[in-house]
Order: sequence, then C-alpha cells, then structure tokens
Amino acid sequence: MGRELHDSGNHIAVLGAGSFGTAVAATLARSGHAVDLYCRTAEQAELIQDTRENRRYFPGHKLQAQITATNDLDRALAANVIFLAFPARMMDDYAGKIAAGAPSDAIVVNLVKGLHEEAFTFAALFERVKPSVRYVSLKGPTFARPLFLGEWSGLTCGTSSEPARALVTDLFKDAPIVLDYSASAEAVDAVSAAKNVYAIVLGLAASVGLSENTTYLFVTLILKEISVIVRRLGFDPAVLLSFAGVGDTLLTGLCDTSRNRTLGVMMGRGIPIDSSRSDFLAEGARAVSTLRRHLEGAETPLLDAVLAILEHRAEPMSILNVFEARNA
Repeated sequence: MGRELHDSGNHIAVLGAGSFGTAVAATLARSGHAVDLYCRTAEQAELIQDTRENRRYFPGHKLQAQITATNDLDRALAANVIFLAFPARMMDDYAGKIAAGAPSDAIVVNLVKGLHEEAFTFAALFERVKPSVRYVSLKGPTFARPLFLGEWSGLTCGTSSEPARALVTDLFKDAPIVLDYSASAEAVDAVSAAKNVYAIVLGLAASVGLSENTTYLFVTLILKEISVIVRRLGFDPAVLLSFAGVGDTLLTGLCDTSRNRTLGVMMGRGIPIDSSRSDFLAEGARAVSTLRRHLEGAETPLLDAVLAILEHRAEPMSILNVFEARNA
C-alpha cells in the first residue's frame, strides 16, 4: 500500500518497465507520488494496467494505484522529472527523444549504468544533446527486487544542480532510501560503470573457487585500481567512498545474482559467450574498451587483463598473472 497521494506539482515518469524501472516506480508510489511507467509496447502497458502487476519481474505483487503504465511516449516525455531505466545500449535513442520532446528544464534522473562510446559518460552525452536539462546520476548498491519490496537501500545522487539535488532528496524522503551526494554527475556515472568491469574479475576468481585470501586480495587491488581511474579522469577521489563507488563495487562483484559477476564466472569456466548478442553482454563487457580508451598512460593491470580475455588474447586464468607482475 502507498501513502496518500502527494500534490507536489511534479509530473514524474519512469522510462523503462523492466525490473529496476518498476522497482523505482513502486518506491516513488509507495511514498505517495503519482508515476507514469513507460512501457515499450502497448501490450505490456495494457497488461500491467489490467492486472496491476508486472508479471514478468514481480508476479503476485500488486502495484500501487499511483502507478500508471503507459505506452504513450509523448505523455512520458512531458514530465518535468524523467527517470531513465532502460538498457544502456538504448541510451542514444532515448537521449535523442528527450532532446526533441522533453521540457527544456526537465530533471533527468539517470539510473542506467554504463559508458557511451563517444561521449564517455551519459552526463556528457546529455550536455551535448540537451544541455538545458538538469542531469542527475543516481546509482548505488541496489538490486531491483529488494528495492521493490521496500528494503533499505543506498543511492548516490550525483549532480551539479542544487534544485535537482533538492528535488530528488524530497522525492525519496519518505522511502527506505539513504542518499549520499556528489557534485559531479560524471564522476558517479564513471565509477558506477567501472565497478561492472571489476565484477567480471571477481567472477573469474569465483569460477575456480579461489580462497577468501585471494578473493579479498582481488577486492583490495580492485579498489586501488578504481582509485587510479578516478584520479586519472580528474574526478574527486571521494566518489570512491560513496554508495555508487565502494558500495556498488562490492555488491556487484560479490553477489551471485550480479550479471557482470556471472559473466566472469562463465568466462572462467569456459562457457561460450556470444559477444554478438547485445541482449546478452553485461554492462561491464561493453564498458571495458571504452574505459581503456580514456585512460591513456594509467596503470590498470586488472582492466587490461579483462580486455585481453574478452578479446581472446589471453586465457581467463591469466588474471592471476597480475599478482606475479606486482612482485616482479
């Protein structure tokens, strides 16, 4: 059950009715906010409206009355607060639609984790396509199902816009959400994408049953390497200590339900991976080469090892060579 409907004057839309988009919509609705949940197909929208469930992801759980499922993109883009919750590979398409159809001063809250091949961060992409919007990067150690069920979760709100920060804080003030903050949306975008790469490393380690000693050796080296990346990119290293930084790195790297960790496990066990299937590859695999291109001169042996493995230039267990190299 949700709280009484808030008359905040905000029109809120969530673009993407997958597991995380639905979970965020439910979190907002549970706090009393009316939310448009945009579905890619009319059939999906009608099914959710008729049954009051997202049966694909949360069967048996009724959605709050404050949620309206819709396939009307114009309606969703008319919102003054737009949450992005679709696969990273679809960002260019939706960014173009937002640039063409959203209010010029809309607050765009990006939940999508990944990197853009040309712009690098999604914050930089929106600065190119619609600089008037107030962009927020909202990331953290938050899986969809616990969030949907109302369990306490942490998120980092990254934005240079004080009004956007205040609004996001207000939207979640009655929710079981703890927020921390960064003044750089780009830094939050970057660190949340980097951790997906390193979840692959921990998946590789898990695939051969390495001991706790070796696993947490990897964890420590990963945090050090992400610190190198953050500094090389010119961001405040404090972002590493945020929910989007160390929190999400540990969640994604050490939990078996993580797609990026699972990808590493599959690689380590020799399970074939069809890299041509964009719907299969986890965010980490897509981010590796993009991240490497922006780190010229930086020493990132773990990142380099993952890239070599993905490009079939090295065997999966060559990841262990980073230890010998450090002692050379």
